[in-house]
Amino acid sequence: MILTKPRKTVLDGETNSPTISDSLNLSYNVDAKDKQLSFIPVVQQIHSYTKPSINRCEVFFRPKGLRTEVFYQELSDEESCFIAKKQLKWLITFVDVKSRNKDLLVDELFVNVDPVALSSVVADIISLRDVLAVRDVKLVIEITERKPEALNVGLIKEIHEYGVFFALDDYCFNHDVRHGLLTTDCISYIKADVSSIRELINPTVELRKYSNQSLIIERVESVNDIDICLQIKSEGIQGFYLSRSVGIESIYVN
Repeated sequence: MILTKPRKTVLDGETNSPTISDSLNLSYNVDAKDKQLSFIPVVQQIHSYTKPSINRCEVFFRPKGLRTEVFYQELSDEESCFIAKKQLKWLITFVDVKSRNKDLLVDELFVNVDPVALSSVVADIISLRDVLAVRDVKLVIEITERKPEALNVGLIKEIHEYGVFFALDDYCFNHDVRHGLLTTDCISYIKADVSSIRELINPTVELRKYSNQSLIIERVESVNDIDICLQIKSEGIQGFYLSRSVGIESIYVN
């Protein structure tokens, strides 16, 4: 389970060490318009009843004062690439600095990347993988559903060869243009909204075709949602009913 400690901006016993702010502040120019944004990095635990000893969590960046889903849907390609790179660089620094005298209480770290931004952040993904690998933490990149036409299967295979794992985020069982990726060996997880499970006529039977991937059910927010999750085989359950998103420092303990 994720353990929580008070937030700190300077490492204990290292008065001259780098500091990490509680937010990622960006100023940039797109289409001759200056924009300023502040992102709050948070984590949410992915619970597992079949393997409770494995601690998984998703890191995401919440735009301050804006609706997260709407904001990311409306990003231009240029903005998506810029923001993804800055977020990954922030996360690399955070993990590297904060874990020098703290234990990283997670076995698998999930991070979202849009297909359109993937090619611009390959080096950053590998750098984050390297920082996590020395701490025996697996990096899982969640390929989002936004702009799937930008998917580059060859690039995903290449990154996978470097020891990076992949998940398909917000997967739609009825129709998802990313389904071709499931025939490769690159996709370890499918993350699906509990509502999409509910729409299946016979979930137990219909989900058998995805036996090569582990299923993580998202947006679990009620007892009824839990009942649905427990009726099928899943690797993890994620949602506000089980745990809310919390400050990123919550994945560390002294």
